[in-house]
Amino acid sequence: MKLLLVRVLLPVVAGGALLAGCTTTQPGTASPATTSAANGGETSAPESSATGGGGTQSITDPCTLLEMGDLTTYGEFKEPENKTLGGARVCKYQKKIASASETSMVIGVTVRDTARVDQVRDQGAGVADRDVNGRKAKEAPETAGVGCTLALPVGDSSRVDVLVTSVESSDQACQIAETVAKAAVEPRLPKG
Repeated sequence: MKLLLVRVLLPVVAGGALLAGCTTTQPGTASPATTSAANGGETSAPESSATGGGGTQSITDPCTLLEMGDLTTYGEFKEPENKTLGGARVCKYQKKIASASETSMVIGVTVRDTARVDQVRDQGAGVADRDVNGRKAKEAPETAGVGCTLALPVGDSSRVDVLVTSVESSDQACQIAETVAKAAVEPRLPKG
């Protein structure tokens, strides 16, 4: 009888402990998505905020921030590479090249749990302030290579970088990074 009681209660207690560990609270005020007849009845997320708590710890898969469908404007891409490099979570897409005359391109996101946006390294062309949907971002074009990093703050001490490389110029890389960040990555970042 005692063994039967242990077999019944142990899964219940373990399940309760797991559920208790999964609950989280987010600081701030909840606000619903807005609907407007002016935008065809589509819903849109509330305006983003780049200050205060929060962070990137809730982003377990960086490929949820940038999906293949977000990149169709730039051509056809291979399946994403999802890996961890130096403690950062990385998702990158390599463009498929059909001919030698076509320009290569890599677009990716890097989730950095312990790097602030003001820690973006100068790649030789300076670091510029940018505004991405209300987030105070930093942009670092490369001079040694052809690429650009656009860093988006998430909370006070973490960030998500949008990286574009292997295009015709650093200016083009920065334009693509900003467009991808505004349309796809920033709207998927934690607010707060």
